[in-house]
Parts: sequence; structure tokens; C-alpha cells
Amino acid sequence: MDNTVGSQQRNIISGTLLGDGFLERNGRFVRLVVDHSASQEAYVRWKAEGLAPLRSSIPFKRRIDPQNQQTYSHCILRTHTTPLFEKFVSLFYRGKQKCVPENLPAMINPQMLAVWIMDDGYRRNDCNALRLNTQSYTFAEQKIIQRTLAKLLITLTIQKHKTHFVVYVPSQSMSRLRTLVQPFLIPSMAYKLA
Repeated sequence: MDNTVGSQQRNIISGTLLGDGFLERNGRFVRLVVDHSASQEAYVRWKAEGLAPLRSSIPFKRRIDPQNQQTYSHCILRTHTTPLFEKFVSLFYRGKQKCVPENLPAMINPQMLAVWIMDDGYRRNDCNALRLNTQSYTFAEQKIIQRTLAKLLITLTIQKHKTHFVVYVPSQSMSRLRTLVQPFLIPSMAYKLA
């Protein structure tokens, strides 16, 4: 692969980094790592196919939770280590801390948002609304997210969730959100907006 990524790969990488994924330094360069429940294997395989030029592998792991002694299965996607990811490090990291890029409003598009929702979206069961699990981001970063979705004409609020903040897409914006992202949701993840 050359030193560029296509738009779909860029959207998958960026949406994943906004969500559950992270970049891991492995020697001189970095690789993308994603860890999902084995029940989301189809989604992990979809990501691997979309990132095929980056030679992804998907090992399966089991772990026993020491608190409840239950066994959990998960699949981990790891791409090839490449200098290609250095530009994503500069966008999505401050030091070793993952962050929301300041220029996210200029970067966002429906496919990137769809990947982010498939990673971190939580459809409320008691109403027609969606929460993005953005607890790891600062309040200032939540404001960047709010401006970003406003660019796509999606209104959201920032809400306190336990001791952290999350972004919340209320029912009046759900129709617009669905129109934008449903073409990019894979069938096994459609429940995120059902």
C-alpha cells in the first residue's frame, strides 16, 4: 500500500478512533487495534475487510472476569504496523491520551459518524434517542462533538452520566441521524438505531 488511504479506509479509521479503537506503537510505527465482544464478530470482520490493504488479523480471546468468574469471548482486530498511521496519531492523540481532533467539524461525514455509532452508540430503550458513549472525553471535547454534529444538522445535548459527560441525540434529531447513517450501517449493527 502507498502512503495514502482511501476515503472509506479513512472514515473507518477515524470513526473507530472516535469510538472504541486505539493506536498502539509497535516498534518504530503504530497499528490500529480494536477489541469487541465476540458477538460483534461480523462488525470486526467488516472493519478488517475495509482495511484489507493494512493486512488486519483477528485473533479470538477468552478472559475470566475476576469479580464474577464469568468467561467473556472477544475478537481483536490488529492492523499491520505502518507509518501511514502517524497522521492519525497527530490528529487523535495529545501525548499518549486519545482526544477529539479540533478540526473534527471539517472532517466529519456520514460514513465516519456511522462507524462511530456502531462502536459507541447506545439506542435508548425507553425513548427514541441515542447516546454516544463519550465518557472518556473532556467537556471541551464534548463541545467540539456538539459543533461537529451541528454541521450535519443534528442537534444534541451534553449530559452528565454518572461522573462523566456524554452526548445525547434527542428524538427530534433521530430521523435526520438515521437518514444520514443508515446507508453505512452493516446489518448486524442496525440495532444501534432500530
